[in-house]
Amino acid sequence: MKNAIKWSSIALAVAVGNGLLVSNVTAQESEGFIEGSSATLSNRTMNFNRDFRSPGGNAAGQSKRDETATGFVLNFESGYSRGPIGLGFDTIAMLGIKLDSTSDDAGTGILPSSFGDTGPSNYSEIRGAVKANILEDTVLRYGVHLPENPVISYDDARLLPNHYSGYSVTNSSIDGLFVEAGRFDKRGDMAESFESDSVSQNVDDADKSTYLGGTYEFTDNLSTTLYTSDIDNAWKRHFAGIGYSMDLSEGLTLSTDLVHYKTSDESGTGAFDNDASSLAVTLGAGYHGFTAAYQRMGGDNGFAYDDGSIYLANSVQYADFNAKDERSYQARYDYDFAGLGIPGLTFMTRYITSDNIDVAPGVRDGRWERDTNISYTMQSGVLEGVNLLWRNATIRQDVGIDDNGDIDENRMIVSYTWDLL
Repeated sequence: MKNAIKWSSIALAVAVGNGLLVSNVTAQESEGFIEGSSATLSNRTMNFNRDFRSPGGNAAGQSKRDETATGFVLNFESGYSRGPIGLGFDTIAMLGIKLDSTSDDAGTGILPSSFGDTGPSNYSEIRGAVKANILEDTVLRYGVHLPENPVISYDDARLLPNHYSGYSVTNSSIDGLFVEAGRFDKRGDMAESFESDSVSQNVDDADKSTYLGGTYEFTDNLSTTLYTSDIDNAWKRHFAGIGYSMDLSEGLTLSTDLVHYKTSDESGTGAFDNDASSLAVTLGAGYHGFTAAYQRMGGDNGFAYDDGSIYLANSVQYADFNAKDERSYQARYDYDFAGLGIPGLTFMTRYITSDNIDVAPGVRDGRWERDTNISYTMQSGVLEGVNLLWRNATIRQDVGIDDNGDIDENRMIVSYTWDLL
């Protein structure tokens, strides 16, 4: 996500492969339909291993999930025709290829497979969009979207990104202000068996959604973000966030991110009422980053969502720490090895622990997760630009909190992007 409020400390985090983006939020200057065009081809090869450590495995009796696949994303973005209303179009084509999977170990989410079914050997999709750039600061778009905002966000945590279909409008005519609105009537998941790691209720048919919001930068150091959304027959959700950073001295910075979600039930079941807040503070000291975060759930339920990610500080590799009444605490450390003369190598480790989860009447529980990321991008030679990433997670929790119970997880990812135009 590239929203201004999204974790200013993310700049210190490990780069997770190469970004796969469709330009659906930013107006370009009208360089011309051909002159302003760009095209990239991205490849990501992933081994995803999730070991269920609880006796008997997860709730389905599966002891582990272990699959390997490679995926390609071809992303073409045209420029805009010249004139006060410039026209253009975008196309995104995706292909996933199974390299290794068995019926006992399937269901990682990187392939359209599930426990007992390894699925097809490959899967693919191609989608497009038409767009119009009005007076250089307003973009209208119809077709495929990869939205990135606090209330609706696409998923790119597995092999290929999911996407939405619908229409949107963005505007940046006021200096420092970005606003957008949209209506999506369909969501496509590239891996149909994708299982969200959210421990709270998820909506299986949250296709039709409306959103409105934006970000205003008061100064280079202070910004605020407000969004609202409506998922048909599910919930209404409001988001508010403030990001602030300051230079304490040469080489020493302090950044703060405060966010809050308010969700009200629209399903008639009362299943989605929730208040969720988090505060993250990051101290940057040269090549080091130190982060502390606190997150709290309120309301009648946990925080339900059916998107790729949420803008809460303790939404991490596996858990979101979003169960009913859950309180969680995070300590994180980042290091860029350029400080030791090894540019391209980065390290991140964090520990999150929680308590007060309302598991059953009169029963409160907690859990913890420890994550480690090591990333290296080749700096020269024939492999220049190739990114190697290892993501490790250890989760300890009762089955009453999450049907998967205790987990050890490793994701090995190799990625590269070619600039074609």
